Amino acid sequence: MTEDMPKSTQATSKKKGLAFAHFAFIVALVTPLFLGCVMIASNLGYIDYDLGFKALTLNLAPKMALGAMAVAGLSLLISLFMAPGRCGPWALAAVVITGGVLGGFWLYQKALKANPPIGDVATNWERPVTFSGRLIEARGTDARPIEDLPRVPRNESMDWGGKTIPEINALTCPRARTITKKEGVTAEKVVAMLKADGYVVTGSADWRVEATYQDLFYGFKSDVVIRLDPTGIDIRSVGRYPMPDLGTNCRRVVDLIHKIEAL
Repeated sequence: MTEDMPKSTQATSKKKGLAFAHFAFIVALVTPLFLGCVMIASNLGYIDYDLGFKALTLNLAPKMALGAMAVAGLSLLISLFMAPGRCGPWALAAVVITGGVLGGFWLYQKALKANPPIGDVATNWERPVTFSGRLIEARGTDARPIEDLPRVPRNESMDWGGKTIPEINALTCPRARTITKKEGVTAEKVVAMLKADGYVVTGSADWRVEATYQDLFYGFKSDVVIRLDPTGIDIRSVGRYPMPDLGTNCRRVVDLIHKIEAL
């Protein structure tokens, strides 16, 4: 006949289980806190995008999250056998937090496959909206080039490689279209609208407005040029960092179309 485990041994086991559950919870918090610090450092310009986004976010952070998930899963199993009431919530929270981080990376990869590898959207490619020399200089030499007929390299994508950006825009962003000229739409009104939306206006004239938008996370910048002609209003939005924009510039152009039409 086997003897029951002494109460002191049971108590010690529960304490160890609770300690490991707490450890797993703390480990689960490391990756999101790390990502938050990377975003802040990148947004403030302390580290460049290649280090902050490519190396630390897309390469290192997923590995950290997988390690944290292994610890969280082990903690949950131990908690179920040793002290589910006391340890279980901490271990389960660790699994949920880490799962959320890994789910975010999965969604990013899914978005990469669902969107073309571009960062340039315009309403008029027959007469492309041009950028001023000052704005091109501000973008820097490493930024995505401003071209009249940009094209996705053949070796970059099986689905989109070799296609021109105008072709891709027509397929994936059909609402990016020239705005029929409306009476009363002036550069001053467009400038005010852009500033209200968080853009930094870098130049304006009676016939065009240039502005830059910086996102709140990594600080990625996109430059927008709005051309006001007697025959219509055209918009072009181009991301600076050479990476797929996941449809961001399309949404930005369409949003600006709606707001200009409402002026």
